Amino acid sequence: MAVTASDLRCRITIYRKKKAENELKETTYEYRPERTVWAQIVPASGRAAALEGDMERSEITHRVRLRASACPVIEQGMYFMFRGQRYDVLYGYPIYNRGGWMELYCRLVVEEYVPGV
Repeated sequence: MAVTASDLRCRITIYRKKKAENELKETTYEYRPERTVWAQIVPASGRAAALEGDMERSEITHRVRLRASACPVIEQGMYFMFRGQRYDVLYGYPIYNRGGWMELYCRLVVEEYVPGV
């Protein structure tokens, strides 16, 4: 399936781990927003599992397509936010038959209270 610019309808904010210094002059790492870009988010797979205490855990994998120039480097621990939800980047690769585009595979994990279960 070919990707076109008109398919990029989701405005996402990419977060990366950056070095910081705390009050004690110690080096720490914190996540900071790097940039906001347009992307296409498509659900790929999902599963649900019951947890203790009337909790249910759903894990949904998404395929995110975007311009390669929007995210030139994929790092461990990188994530992005879309509509208040966090998507952890698992891996990514370029779309070889379409230069200038890439796909990221991400995981959305949702935990919420399910009354009466």
